Amino acid sequence: MSGKLSKKLQKLDDFLSRLELDDEAMLLSELDGFLAGIVVCPDLIMPGEWTPMIWGESGPVFEDERQAKDILDLIMGHYNDIIRALDRGAYGPIYDIDVDDTVLWELWMDGFLQAMRLRPDAWLELDQEDEEIQRALFVLGRLGELATLPTQECDPLEIDGALEESAPDLIPIHVEILHRARVAKASANAPGPYTPAAKIGRNDSCPCGSGKKFKKCCLNRKPSP
Repeated sequence: MSGKLSKKLQKLDDFLSRLELDDEAMLLSELDGFLAGIVVCPDLIMPGEWTPMIWGESGPVFEDERQAKDILDLIMGHYNDIIRALDRGAYGPIYDIDVDDTVLWELWMDGFLQAMRLRPDAWLELDQEDEEIQRALFVLGRLGELATLPTQECDPLEIDGALEESAPDLIPIHVEILHRARVAKASANAPGPYTPAAKIGRNDSCPCGSGKKFKKCCLNRKPSP
């Protein structure tokens, strides 16, 4: 595992690694990529939709209700930590490390792709004219293909070797680009600040359309009981 895990993440890693869990359940690196993909998705995806995907078809095996709450709290805590790290421009993916110190970024990438597949059309809504965004989508998409597709199904590109060699460093850079794009999209779609209506003068025309002056119409009209 890349870097030293916090006590909370170590506890989550231990739980996810338990043999009792279904083989399809995510391990920590895959979960980290999955949560990053959920966070940077242009559409908001609620936990009720994505949480079941963590466990696989069989679902988690909890000892009791308290453990279930603890594990879910750890997952949501990590989700929020990813948001805070991306906001600071300091996101560091969690990668597995092989015995020869090779960084195994492929499992992280698999998790990220699973998140992207939840809203495939949403990614098309990002600015098609923004070269930085499109480059980020290309790099992450290509790495996803290299990580998950059999070699014979992946038409080789000249840049594949360089992409794979630099993948551990390229991933956080391009995830942060997509995060900024998501934040910009959310800000653009947010309602503008409330602007109070202009005050109506006593001698202005009444806004009710009667043609009378405001002081002789609705200004002194009492509401119906």
